[in-house]
Amino acid sequence: GELVPKRLGQTHPETVARLVAPTMNWLAMVTRPFVRLLSVCTDATLRLMGVRPGASRSVTEEEIAASLEEGLDAGVIEAQEHQMVRNVFRLDERQVGSMMIPRTDIAWLDVAASSEDVLTLLAETDHSRYPVCRGGLDDVLGVVTAQTLLQQAMKRGGFALTEDLQPPVFVPETLSGMELLEHFRASASQLVFVVDEYGEVQGVISVRDVLEAITGEFATATSEGAWAVQRADGSWLLDGLIPVPELKDRLELKELPEEDRGRYNTLAGMIMLLLGRLPHTTDTVEWNGWRFEVVDLDGKRVDKVLVSKLDESEGDTSP
Repeated sequence: GELVPKRLGQTHPETVARLVAPTMNWLAMVTRPFVRLLSVCTDATLRLMGVRPGASRSVTEEEIAASLEEGLDAGVIEAQEHQMVRNVFRLDERQVGSMMIPRTDIAWLDVAASSEDVLTLLAETDHSRYPVCRGGLDDVLGVVTAQTLLQQAMKRGGFALTEDLQPPVFVPETLSGMELLEHFRASASQLVFVVDEYGEVQGVISVRDVLEAITGEFATATSEGAWAVQRADGSWLLDGLIPVPELKDRLELKELPEEDRGRYNTLAGMIMLLLGRLPHTTDTVEWNGWRFEVVDLDGKRVDKVLVSKLDESEGDTSP
């Protein structure tokens, strides 16, 4: 039948192509006049029916995703390539809030800070750029690079935080990831401040954050700074700020509760939604075969969550 030739062609494509190519070329030359005649007749019939010949159907994003899945299953596309292409399609659907460093985690310098305070911040963090503010993030003066601070220390023996500042760039939190990427491409800024509808800074985003949204999280020097660490028993220790797309990829979830309504951007937000209140340590929620247990809080923010697979005999809050 037809199945055996198809399977042979799939398993040995180059060999089969070399064998049949001469015959197929000869057949194409012989049948070319008949093919053209049939094409003319077909186009004429379509015109009589009011259909424009040659009109091509646009390919949908779902069809491209299905083709990528087939390529992944066949081994033509690597898993990393598949993930990156899929994340590129997601980028236009992601809001900047799911990629930004939240306000509470921003490492910033006060313009009145002493040299000792500046050195302490540089030693405790590994950022390449720092916001310089007057009193707080509500009054951002600019952005200074770690390289500039090092040069000031070597030349002057101290820091002049009001000099050599890059002007701050503000973007609305309503931007999508793709719009933000275009903003970075069109400007020289490497760090932008995300502002809400009331004009308050809610977070910062760097080019690296956008790149991680496409490639996945870059490896960190220690596991403490990682979004997700898989333990020996198969459970996961997740950061409360892990973005929703990254969470779905790690746990292989197709959907999360009410994610289409955009009510949260991180795992911590999902847990608060399911609990209906601020979480406490040892609080647990269940979703789609997984148990999420809050194991550490940073103030009122969910810091670490232990995620384990539910036994088949256990219940589940998923629909």
